Amino acid sequence: MILGVYGYSKSGKTTFIEELLKVLVADGYDIATIKHIPHEGFSIDTEKKDTWRYRNAGASTVVASSLDETVFMVNKGVPLNLILQMIQAISKPDLILVEGYKNEGIPKIAVGQIEEGPNTIFRYEDNLEEILQYIKQELEMEKIQKQLPGLDCKKCGFDCRKMAELIYAQEKVLEDCHSFSQLPVFLEADGKSIPLGGFTRDMIANIINGMISSLKGTEDAREFKIILRR
Repeated sequence: MILGVYGYSKSGKTTFIEELLKVLVADGYDIATIKHIPHEGFSIDTEKKDTWRYRNAGASTVVASSLDETVFMVNKGVPLNLILQMIQAISKPDLILVEGYKNEGIPKIAVGQIEEGPNTIFRYEDNLEEILQYIKQELEMEKIQKQLPGLDCKKCGFDCRKMAELIYAQEKVLEDCHSFSQLPVFLEADGKSIPLGGFTRDMIANIINGMISSLKGTEDAREFKIILRR
């Protein structure tokens, strides 16, 4: 999930994001943040340090890595969509909070008296609990949606997003998804194909799909291989 926060300088954006972070991290969510700094000449590097010397000597990208922290410094502005891709590839957080980037096409929360930009879904006005409830609901529905095949076949009567909403509301269960219970499963024993009956196939597919869908690194995979040795 990606959620932007924007407002005038000194409007309380950072404090608002801090409050979101404290609650969501305490609830077990993995959160990443992006801070847009529009000022020219800004650098997070420190003059005369080794990293500064590498950049001053002409390196286009410098990485400082320790046991507890890794910092990438790229000598040019990077578009938001590429920054998001990099974060998702490195840490795969549950939520990325983006401060700034008012005109980007992501869902956003306005803070203070700033005029609302496109895709604004909330204005923060001491309604922290309402916003937290929305975020948590979206995160849980996103987890459910990742367990669905993502085919939007509508054989159940709904697209996958709507089905996830119904499962979250406890009006449906994963097994109500037609394609979820029809996932193809093939079993081999020492290289020999073993035929599976419908009940066994569905049971294996549903259990395995439910287990691996919550694991990081499986979000976009369409085929899995499990080897069991005994």
